[in-house]
Amino acid sequence: MMRFLSVLVLSLSASLIIGAGPAAAKYSLCNTTSYTLSAAIGYVDDDRLATRGWWRLRPGQCKVVLTEQTTPGRYFVYAEAIPGHTGPLRTWSGKTPLCVENSGFFNLRNQEICRENPALQRNFFDVEITPAANGNWQTDFVEAANYTVYSAEVAGTQRLLKDIGKSITKIDGSLGRQTRAILSGYRKEKGLSQGATIDDQLIDTLIEEANARESKLGFFYCNKTASNVWSAIAKPGAEEQYASKGWWKLEPGECAKVIKGELKSDHYFVYGVMESDSKQERRLIEGEQAFCTNPVLFDITNDAPCADKEFDEAMFKRFDIGGAPSATYDFKPDMFSAPINKAPVEIEETNAEDTIDAAAEQ
Repeated sequence: MMRFLSVLVLSLSASLIIGAGPAAAKYSLCNTTSYTLSAAIGYVDDDRLATRGWWRLRPGQCKVVLTEQTTPGRYFVYAEAIPGHTGPLRTWSGKTPLCVENSGFFNLRNQEICRENPALQRNFFDVEITPAANGNWQTDFVEAANYTVYSAEVAGTQRLLKDIGKSITKIDGSLGRQTRAILSGYRKEKGLSQGATIDDQLIDTLIEEANARESKLGFFYCNKTASNVWSAIAKPGAEEQYASKGWWKLEPGECAKVIKGELKSDHYFVYGVMESDSKQERRLIEGEQAFCTNPVLFDITNDAPCADKEFDEAMFKRFDIGGAPSATYDFKPDMFSAPINKAPVEIEETNAEDTIDAAAEQ
């Protein structure tokens, strides 16, 4: 089976501010956006590059994530919005791929463990800490609206209320009449104290409901085979164009969400490659539409022939869902071709040791 480069193509959807933080903090992260975030950090620990996360940051919240005194040099930071927020995934990211776990708290000191599975990587941005920091540093996640800590909390509450279907017309960080009325009604609905108060209990209740709502929506792949399956999908876009995207590595019995949120099309095109051994692969059969692919992670719009853009091409299979808001496609053994002999693809990979050395030299 082909090997895949450990690179994620995630859009940098917000700017960030980096600077010295409060004297009591060693390294803290602050969320001054209207999104609830999951954040992680990377740093050199005894000459090894370690990653640690996830910390949930409510809008307007700051957290100390490293209690050790910071040292001059390079650190790495990443954040993404929680799944419950509607729309495309928002990320605060960069160009350094590092290992993470996809859920729960993690503390990893081996950057080799995710090399063969891009789903366990995120692209961190670099932070250069100067000697003038005196051991204390703070990174703020921001967005274009440039909220204060307080207005971010209000804007985040507005966004969560809108995510669960409430009639919020504007996310502006202002606790106006409409927001107060909807907020009071929601608190009463959930048996919270009366009034339009914003507190941690309210925000956590909204987060739980938004995540639960989103978990039932989207497009899912499930691997019903006894081998690993590398999967890709093509979805309709504007002006009759399609975008093909991959890869998701599915271990036997594993499922993964490949499209977030309520589905808007009545059909999608699916594709998968089943691992046979190190030099063989089995491709999904009955494909009827060609789309671009790439040995590494890809997200490609079919606005030009694949060869013109130096991409590969594969035959994807149409899957009709009838306009349902969610759908699941199961990969089964009889859906794949006989093994095809193919030498492993040689790909230049990011060298974790090089990254460690570069960070240590700062």
